[in-house]
Amino acid sequence: MTRPNILFIQTDQQMAATLGCYGATICRTPHIDALARDGVLFTNAYASSPVCAPARASLHTGYFPSKHGITTNIYTPGCAVHELPDHPSLLGRRLQQLGYQAGFTGKWHLGFGDAREEHPEYQAHVRDVPVLGWTSAPGALPSTRGFTGDDFPGHGGIGLDTPQYREWLRSCGRELTLTKHLELYPHNWEVTSGQDTSVTHFLTEQALGHMTAFADDGRPFCYLLNYWGPHGPYHAPTEYLDLYRDVKIPPWPSWNERQETKPSIHDAHRTETTAGWKWEDYEKLLRTYFAAITEIDDQVGRLMAFLKDRGLYDNTLVIFCADHGDSLGVHGGLTDKTLFMYEETNRIPLIVKEPAPSQKAGEREDAFVGTCDLYSTILDYAGLAKSEADRDGTSLRPLIEGTSAEWRDAIVTEGFGLDFLQHSQRALRWGRWKYVFNAGGPDELYDLAADPHEMRNLVFAPESAADLRAARERLDAWMTGHKDGLRERFRRLRLR
Repeated sequence: MTRPNILFIQTDQQMAATLGCYGATICRTPHIDALARDGVLFTNAYASSPVCAPARASLHTGYFPSKHGITTNIYTPGCAVHELPDHPSLLGRRLQQLGYQAGFTGKWHLGFGDAREEHPEYQAHVRDVPVLGWTSAPGALPSTRGFTGDDFPGHGGIGLDTPQYREWLRSCGRELTLTKHLELYPHNWEVTSGQDTSVTHFLTEQALGHMTAFADDGRPFCYLLNYWGPHGPYHAPTEYLDLYRDVKIPPWPSWNERQETKPSIHDAHRTETTAGWKWEDYEKLLRTYFAAITEIDDQVGRLMAFLKDRGLYDNTLVIFCADHGDSLGVHGGLTDKTLFMYEETNRIPLIVKEPAPSQKAGEREDAFVGTCDLYSTILDYAGLAKSEADRDGTSLRPLIEGTSAEWRDAIVTEGFGLDFLQHSQRALRWGRWKYVFNAGGPDELYDLAADPHEMRNLVFAPESAADLRAARERLDAWMTGHKDGLRERFRRLRLR
């Protein structure tokens, strides 16, 4: 088989439960569901960290955040590294070495580049804390880390104010118009100028243009398309909001959860904005979230049609995933991500379609996999030796092709806090169990077979003492094997 093309599609902050292929949902995702029928759907895929920048750095390095140093969002005090360091083993550099055309568009969030001091988002981050160490490393952008395509410094603010998007609108003779969609939430807008003026549509146009040039060149390509959606601020075109305006969305099972056995730090994500909200208020927010996801789903349909029209589909490895999940009212009104380690934020959607007719097409794979495995998988298919492609993760290829005899029996998600609130966490998933180490508060232990919505914290159940001890010893073994720097203090706190 000739070396495949690779198309990697990543959404930002998307729950796995929003996709029809993962189970019954009100959210409409027919094109992604169709991709799952052609590929393998991973039911136990987990983010390396439930925060944007750390998870994205794991994709580009193959390492957990505790090793690559981007431990929370860049240019905040809890982050150790603020610009992704250049190295021959970065994903983009490896692809270059293997003779691949490597392309990138969309959300980056791994640096500002060398012109960062003039960038308003950078200035907002360091205005009050001008720490020299934050500005001394060479600036990181896709174009300086092995990719061709688009540079969007920093987070990118969902793309609305980027010069590329504004120039694209001008070149199309279009103008973006927005109207406030939800008065009680400050970041919820309706795109009233048509779906073909949205940032999501723009990113797909960029990807199609770049992939057309790559295909014409004839060499294999790997293209990374990173949507800003459905992460807020929420911008949904009218034609997608119309699908959900009158739809009733039932409360999450954990909506009315009692909090007595849960860590109090979770309350940091019950915000002043949403304080006192009733379920009907979250329901309105979810309508926009679902509309944004359905818009992305249509773009996935456009991408698959392009591959098929160009005769590329059968020789393209397609990976669809999210960087991490979201909360949106679960567990008594939580918002955003991290500081808690629930399945809604740690577990990610992951679908992989082989670059050839698959023996496992349409199957569900229950093995425990994670973000670091994606680095190894892409480079394995690109032709890199396993000894070099495998790091903290390993290639998913045996699982995709159905040739695996052995696989890990557990996976970990790391947490380091968010913004100015630093909080060390490790969440371990294995079998029917989940254990969360919370350095500054009570731990959590859940039997997901009996309690799939994580509403009964067994840490305080006397009958679960032996299970709790076994969970801590299992996490200790994982930390030892992965050389986790938190291990010694974890032992002092939990294994004396």
